Amino acid sequence: MTGRGWLGVLLTALLLGGGALVWTRFEGKAPSVEGPASLLIGSSGSVAFQIGDLGSGLREIRISVRQADGESFLFERSFPGDLRTGGHAPGVPERFEIEIDSKALGLVHGDASLMVAVRDWSWRNSFRGNETALEIPLKIDLKKPRVQVASGLTYVSRGGSGSVSYSVNEETMRDGVMVGAKFYRGFPAPGGDPASGRRFALFAIPTDSPRNPKIVVIAEDRAGNIANTSWPVEFKERVLPNANITLPNRFLETKVRDLADATGIPQDDLPRAFDQINTELRAANEAKIRELIASPSQSKLWNGAFTQLKNSKVTSRFAEQRSYFVDGKKISNATHYGYDLASTSGAPIQAANSGVVVFEGDIGIYGNAVIIDHGMNLFSLYAHLSSIGVSAGDRVKKNDTLGLSGATGLAGGDHLHFAILLGGTYVEPLEWWDPLWVKTHIDVHLATPNR
Repeated sequence: MTGRGWLGVLLTALLLGGGALVWTRFEGKAPSVEGPASLLIGSSGSVAFQIGDLGSGLREIRISVRQADGESFLFERSFPGDLRTGGHAPGVPERFEIEIDSKALGLVHGDASLMVAVRDWSWRNSFRGNETALEIPLKIDLKKPRVQVASGLTYVSRGGSGSVSYSVNEETMRDGVMVGAKFYRGFPAPGGDPASGRRFALFAIPTDSPRNPKIVVIAEDRAGNIANTSWPVEFKERVLPNANITLPNRFLETKVRDLADATGIPQDDLPRAFDQINTELRAANEAKIRELIASPSQSKLWNGAFTQLKNSKVTSRFAEQRSYFVDGKKISNATHYGYDLASTSGAPIQAANSGVVVFEGDIGIYGNAVIIDHGMNLFSLYAHLSSIGVSAGDRVKKNDTLGLSGATGLAGGDHLHFAILLGGTYVEPLEWWDPLWVKTHIDVHLATPNR
């Protein structure tokens, strides 16, 4: 081939290569942007986007908030690259999370727009690149929800329960009662118009609450604005009972050894095994119970006062601060969050009130147990049963038979361990057994109309 021929081949190759480069650098695929279709925030919030470019690579991202009085930039970022080679890392979209501080940006309550502009390194648009531009509707909500309490003076005591009727003027993310740092959720008031905003909440005073705990109704709207209001609450202190319990060798050799064997706890030192059962296994069992009652029915399923096991004798009270001894030496301690009720061996165990069975089966130290959902965060627990006659999902009425009493779990003899939980907190059953207390502390607030 002559020199002229080689020159032609070289020029052709250069033209083809240059054409391919130009064709590549003029790619027309715009960057991809995935984010919310609309956004609501309060005094602060955040928004996340997935942004990427599979062609020439990301070049620039600019995000701003536009309101009637002007525009404020939230986020600007340039990416390395040049017009000859494009971006250095085209490919998988990257996540960007942007914080929005309404006060710092001078935003006001009302409508706004979130402006998103993303460009790549393409030669398109006079070398400015392909651009994806979005205008996302943004609502700035800086007003707290309005909470009005309808209930009057409320009396509560340590370890006890309470209730309150209130209304909220808008949809909430959560509303209910705060007792110190503990939250008890609210529910639509029974029999009312859901559009009225009328709500009802049961709440507990945990036995370990500080003296005179702060008790308020709170409401958090969808934008994160939180309002709270108090109402007249009279708190009554109480002294929790103490009990010293000596564990006989027979109990250690039977109950403790059996539970230790079932749970893999070493048995070479039975008093130490009891302490592990009484602390570690108890904690695991309580965590399981909280999981089982995490999704209560929103409807009121109970009716009037709860019933105590028929013909039963109280052998242990609620909130006993128990100390356990072996041969005169203290080996463990725990709080007893229920009533121990003794009747005849294998006595029929009745549902204390109407509801739905959410669990039946073995729960470690509680042995064979049944848990009933009575609605609106209220549950009852029946433990140490010898046999169970109901299944999860069964709807039961007050005094329906659930099973027979026994001594399963960490029980020293045939009896029923009965407990009531409110929002995951054990509360005094004696109150719920009292028809007058239920009428004056619960029913009166259920019947309170909006003011």
